[in-house]
Amino acid sequence: MRIAGVMTGTSFDAIDVAICDIQPEGDRDAVSLFAFKSFPFQERTQELLRHVVHADMSLEQLSDLAFVLAREYAEAIRDIEREHSTSVEAVAIHGQTIWHHPPYSTWQIGSGPALSALLARTVVSDFRSADVALGGQGAPLVPIFDHATLCKPSTCRVALNIGGMANLTLLPPACSIETLQAFDTGPGNVWIDAGTRLTFGKHYDKDGAIARAGRIIAPMLAEMQSMPYFSVQPPKSTGRELFTLQEAQRLITKYSQPSSPLEDVVSTMTELTAWSIADHIHRYAPVTKEIIISGGGSQNSFLLERLEAQLIENQMPTKLVVHEHWQEKEAMAFAYLGFLTLSGRPGNVPSVTGATKMAVLGSVSSQHVL
Repeated sequence: MRIAGVMTGTSFDAIDVAICDIQPEGDRDAVSLFAFKSFPFQERTQELLRHVVHADMSLEQLSDLAFVLAREYAEAIRDIEREHSTSVEAVAIHGQTIWHHPPYSTWQIGSGPALSALLARTVVSDFRSADVALGGQGAPLVPIFDHATLCKPSTCRVALNIGGMANLTLLPPACSIETLQAFDTGPGNVWIDAGTRLTFGKHYDKDGAIARAGRIIAPMLAEMQSMPYFSVQPPKSTGRELFTLQEAQRLITKYSQPSSPLEDVVSTMTELTAWSIADHIHRYAPVTKEIIISGGGSQNSFLLERLEAQLIENQMPTKLVVHEHWQEKEAMAFAYLGFLTLSGRPGNVPSVTGATKMAVLGSVSSQHVL
């Protein structure tokens, strides 16, 4: 099947579209990337997403956002199809997470039926709800893709994605899907970006240059490390509902002194991400030999340096490798999840999410007339 995976993450930065060719090969599925493109959000969409972040959306804006996103997704898919002279059989969209409150609810906005009507294609959407309904976290869902593509027979690996949040998939040698472990470690880029915006007015800290020039504010780091989420046992997942812009602002106001360099704030936020990732690897995968890193955070060299230093401090000299598809991986993963859904196969992993059983994920919207 040739299928497009569409991903918009918690960083609210762009629409990632990955066109993948997927076919079964023995007991595994072969997933190959045909084409990829990232599309910046339009200004109106950015404005609506800013309202989401500040939790001040009207019902009108909230309703509009689902259809605005569907139209942007449709435009992006048409664009990449034209550019590569191809046509996909189906589309799988993650949707934009605006609320994640497991095990009670989760909401990835972006209308699958509207997108299906716009493209006249089958669309799979709303991947997380079924898992949450079964008592799961609804996240992470990418581990089934990690298992299919990164598990090795003789190497203890960890797949690390650093997006808005950071998450791990533990891949011991010849790992079994039934015993797979994966979870969110806490913030990835979300508080690094928040600190950069609030102190320097920039959207993100390119290559960690700002953080590299600062020093750690020890009491600020200690308070952040004491947040209960970090000590919670898996399965677990988190999002902007916990690591909020308002909480970042409170911490900065409390600990950033007028005479102190503003770089110290970004350096401290960066250290929190590095520490939380390394701490979880040390606790749950101490014999890891290789960490395969994807997501925007993989391009922050200072963050990776701090992660490596934290691992060494924990007596874990581990090889860090940036995934060959570091930017494309999550969109590819949702293309794969869409393929599983359309094949009638489960997409969640109960040992990862905590759901009571495996389930075929997502809602299927189709323009085919029976």
